[in-house]
Amino acid sequence: MAGYRLIIFGLLLLLSFDALCESELSKPRWSELKPQQQKILEPLAQSWDAMDSGRKKKWLGVAKRYPKMTPQEQQRIQSQMQSWNSLTSEQRNQVRERYKKMEQLPAQKRKEIKQRWYEYEQLPGKT
Repeated sequence: MAGYRLIIFGLLLLLSFDALCESELSKPRWSELKPQQQKILEPLAQSWDAMDSGRKKKWLGVAKRYPKMTPQEQQRIQSQMQSWNSLTSEQRNQVRERYKKMEQLPAQKRKEIKQRWYEYEQLPGKT
C-alpha cells in the first residue's frame, strides 16, 4: 500500500512539475506585455498565448527595435505579422521548411532568389 502511495505521489509531483514548466515556457502572456509592446504586436494578439517562448522572444526583440525603424520598415513588419498570423499552423510549418531549405542554398543562389523577390515586390499593385 505504501508503494502505491509513493508511486502516486511521484506521478503527481511529475505532473505538477510538467505543468509548471509548461506555464513558465509560455510566458509572458499577452496580458503581461507592456502597453507599447501590445500596440506594436497587436496583429499577433490572438495567437500570442499559444506561441512557444522562442517565438515570443523573437517578436519581443522586434518590438524593442520597432521604435527605431523607419515608417516603411514598421509598415513592413506590421504587414508580415498580419500575414503570418493569417496562416494556419500547417502553412507556417511549410514556410519554416522552405526557409530552412533556402538557407542551405549557396550564397549566390540565395542572392538571386532575394533579388527576384525584390523585383516582384516592386511590380505595380504590390506594396
